[in-house]
Amino acid sequence: MTNLGNAGLEPVAASPETVMQQTDAFQLSRLSSVLNGLEGGACAMRRHVQEAMRAVRSGTYQIDPIQLSRRIVGEALGSAG
Repeated sequence: MTNLGNAGLEPVAASPETVMQQTDAFQLSRLSSVLNGLEGGACAMRRHVQEAMRAVRSGTYQIDPIQLSRRIVGEALGSAG
């Protein structure tokens, strides 16, 4: 009795060139994803900086003195250790 489900399906070894092409394609896909993420982050930063620049120029930029002092102390303590 022959198992018709597996008839003619012998494992085929992939050539080294095929494996390298698949690996390259996978790495390029991951690189593309990383670059797209970086681009999105850069656009958000650019937008934030432009908004801050407009606020500074118009005189409406406000600094929270408590938040600023905590940040200064936190950074000083972090760099002292």
